[in-house]
Amino acid sequence: MRSQKSNFSKNSSSKKRSLSRNKKRFTNKISDHFSKLDFTCKESGKFKISLGLVGALEELRTLVKKRITIVKGYESNEVAEKKGSLKRNLHTQGLAANITIEDMSLTDIFKAAEKISSITGIGINKKENYLHIETRKTERRCWIEEKNEEIELTQENKAKYLEGN
Repeated sequence: MRSQKSNFSKNSSSKKRSLSRNKKRFTNKISDHFSKLDFTCKESGKFKISLGLVGALEELRTLVKKRITIVKGYESNEVAEKKGSLKRNLHTQGLAANITIEDMSLTDIFKAAEKISSITGIGINKKENYLHIETRKTERRCWIEEKNEEIELTQENKAKYLEGN
């Protein structure tokens, strides 16, 4: 009898150990290189993100082989409304992010982002030194913010605005 009881308790404890090893740990990761914290609204603490945007950022990271910093991801409607930027704000829909990439100029980040077809909006903000990207379902639009003005980037003027950035 004793040997059966002993075997049972050994089997029982080894099952518990294997179950605890297989148990997934809670994580805030939403992809290989990004977490919920990257996209959470800094003012409200709320979170919303398009997985299409995350996928585009992962594709961009694979292309440049460098760490991408999310300067701003999701912004809640309440926060955007307080700032007066609720209209046409894709951050409130989880479809936009402002990014920087270490050791890369805005021009180089812009050129890399242009290679990702799912990135449909690319804006350079020279004053605050970030690139805005978005993934809404539309034709691609590119611009540069200069002196509080949004200037559309075309094939004709792209070289002028991208030089020296």
